[in-house]
Amino acid sequence: MKTALATVLASVLVTSVAHAQPSSAPAPAPAPAVPPPTPIVTGQPVPASEPPPPGSDGTDVSHINGQLVKVGEHNEYYYTFRRTNLSANPLGWVLGIYGASVSYGFSQNVAIRGDVNFFAPPDTDVRGMELGVGLPIYLRRTYQGPFLEPGFIARSFRDGGGDDVYSQVGPQVLVGWHWSWDSGLNFAIAGGLGRNWSNDEEYEEDIFPNGYMRFGYAF
Repeated sequence: MKTALATVLASVLVTSVAHAQPSSAPAPAPAPAVPPPTPIVTGQPVPASEPPPPGSDGTDVSHINGQLVKVGEHNEYYYTFRRTNLSANPLGWVLGIYGASVSYGFSQNVAIRGDVNFFAPPDTDVRGMELGVGLPIYLRRTYQGPFLEPGFIARSFRDGGGDDVYSQVGPQVLVGWHWSWDSGLNFAIAGGLGRNWSNDEEYEEDIFPNGYMRFGYAF
């Protein structure tokens, strides 16, 4: 009898203590881990409002760190550039003006350029040679954008029907624009005036116009 009574009292005591303990509140759910931002590089997909064109998997969008950039124009956003540029005017070859030019950008905004041209227009006996040197100064960056080019040229011409040689020598100043693309291909056009220091009577005017148009490749 005493043993049964003790067992009942123990059960009542345990139940009372259990009800007296405050119920523990559920632990808050842990906040989801935020992954670190992943830098976007060229060649990875970026959100687009339109589906990619046929043949594209959506990963060939042109951009820099997620900012869309026109294809071939990434170089406009970098200070670095290809320093050596070879160029020529293929349209001039059709007209009988055969020439080539080489430039080297030795600073962020200045390059030095040299060119040689041979004149042999079709259906004429006139032949000539021109040597030129220039120092194009770029307002944005070498081989990119507007530029001012002081320089110096020397020309000589000979008429096939005679022995006289006519020369034209003097300084010149050109103003132009240069376009460059990521491939290294580039295009420049410039025009301006020169001063003739020659005493040849063939060139009576002291001021003469000059200019060029060239397609090139930089490396």
